Amino acid sequence: MCEGRNHYWKLGQLADLLQVKTLPSCQKLDLGFDLTGITTDSRKLCPGELFIALRGEHFDGHDYIDQAITNGAVAVVLEEGFSGFLNLVQRYPQTLFLPVRDSLVALGELAQARLERVAPIVIAVTGSNGKTTTKEMLAHLLSPHFRLHKTAGNFNNRIGLPLTIFAMPDDCQVVVLEMGMNETGEIATLAAIARPDYAVLTNVAAAHLQGLGSLEAVAQAKCEVIKEIKPGGTVIYNADDPYLAKLVPGDVSERLPEEIALLPVTCHGALGVVPALVKASEIWLTPEGLSFVFAQGNEKATIKLPCWGRHNVMNAALAAAAGTCLPGMTPTLVAGNLKDFKNLAGRLEKYKLGKGAGILVHDAYNANPDSMEAALTAVAERREKRFLALVLGDMNELGSESPALHQRIGRRVAELRPDLLVLLGSAVEDLAAAAKAAGLPEQRIFIFPNGAQAEALKLLQQRLPATPLVLVKGSRGLALEKIVEPLLNYFEAA
Repeated sequence: MCEGRNHYWKLGQLADLLQVKTLPSCQKLDLGFDLTGITTDSRKLCPGELFIALRGEHFDGHDYIDQAITNGAVAVVLEEGFSGFLNLVQRYPQTLFLPVRDSLVALGELAQARLERVAPIVIAVTGSNGKTTTKEMLAHLLSPHFRLHKTAGNFNNRIGLPLTIFAMPDDCQVVVLEMGMNETGEIATLAAIARPDYAVLTNVAAAHLQGLGSLEAVAQAKCEVIKEIKPGGTVIYNADDPYLAKLVPGDVSERLPEEIALLPVTCHGALGVVPALVKASEIWLTPEGLSFVFAQGNEKATIKLPCWGRHNVMNAALAAAAGTCLPGMTPTLVAGNLKDFKNLAGRLEKYKLGKGAGILVHDAYNANPDSMEAALTAVAERREKRFLALVLGDMNELGSESPALHQRIGRRVAELRPDLLVLLGSAVEDLAAAAKAAGLPEQRIFIFPNGAQAEALKLLQQRLPATPLVLVKGSRGLALEKIVEPLLNYFEAA
C-alpha cells in the first residue's frame, strides 16, 4: 500500500549522495522531482519511488527492473556490471539510472543519509536472545512520550535495517533499531549505518555457532556495535552475562578519548570490572506474570510485567535502563508504562485452552539452548498440578556443538518430568536419548520427522487431557506454529 509520504531527496541529489555520474540522457529529466520512497521490492513499489536492485544468493533484483519501472519507479540503483544496463537506458529515457559498484552498500549509504537528515535519537538493540522483546519493551515505554519508530518484524539485517530507516517518518524523535547477525562483521556494518546514540546488549548465547564457531566469537561479534556509537553515547548491557561483563568495558575503553558511558544492569548483584549501576531485585511471580524492583542510583520503582519467564526481568531492566537515559524519563514513569506490555507472537505467548484451566505457550519463533532452557523454566514454575506436555523441535545453526547442546536440553527436560514429550526434527534424537538416560520414561517420548506437524498434532489430540499445560518451542525452520492454531481450535471445539 502507498500511504503517507515522507520527504526524501530530489532526483538531482541522488547522484551526489551515491557519488555516481549520471548519464547525458538523464539530464533531460526533472531533477527537481521529489522522490516519494525507496524500495527493493518491485511488487510493492509505488509511483515516484527509487528502486534498488539487489543481488542475493537466490535472487537478482536486476531481473525486476522492468517491472519496477512499469509500476512507477522514477530512478533505479543498479550495479555497474549488469549486462543489460545500456539496453535499459535506451528503452527508458525518462528514468534516472544510478550505476554503483555494490547496490547493497548503496542501500546502506542512503539509509545513513536518511538518518542524518531526520536526526532522531538512535537506540540499537542486539544480543543472542531477547533483543526483539527488549526492543519492543523499550519502544512500548517510550512511545507515549516521543514520536518513535522501531524495527518491524525481523527487519534487522543489512537489507531490513535500511528499509526500517526509510520507513521512519520525517518528524521521528527516537528510532529503536534491532540488529541481528549471522557472521562476523555484520553488526559492525549495521552500526556504521545507524551510528547509535545508545546501544543495548542483551546477552551472549549458543546461537549461530555454525558460522562463528564459539561463544567468544559470538560475543565479539555482538560487541562490534560499540565501535560505532557516537561520542558521548552510552552502552547499556547485561552485566550478569560473563562474556559481556568481560568484553564491554574493554571495548569501551578502546574508544577513549571519545568518552562513552557504561550502564551495567544486573539481576544477580554481579560484581564485574564495572559495578552494576542498575539492579533488578525482589523478583516475584504474580498471577499475571512477574514483578521486580528496578533500582537506578537512589531511585526505585516496582515494575509489573504481565508476561511469563524470569529472563524477561533482564529484558525489562535493560529496556527501562535505556529508557531512563532519555530526557524526562524516570524509573517511576518507565514502570507505569511497562505494566500493560504484551509478549510478541511466538515468544512465550499464552493461550487459554478451551473453557478450562489449560494453557498453551507458543514460543516457537526460534530456539537456541539458552532460550530453550528459559522457556522450560517458565512453564515448569507455572505447572502446578497440570499435565505437562512439551512439543520441542530441533535447535538449528549449532554446528559441531549440536549433539552436546541437544543432550543438555534433554537432561533438563528429564528434570521437569513431563507427562508427554513430543519431538520434531532429527537433532532432537540426541535430546530424546539424553532424556531417557536421565530417567524420563521412554513411553512418554515420541519423535516425528521435520514436516510431520499433522501427525504430531494427531498424537497430541489423542493424549492431552482437558486442562494441560503445553509448551511449543523449536527453531524457525521447524514451523511449529502449524501445530498451535489447530490445537487451539481442537480444544475450542471440545
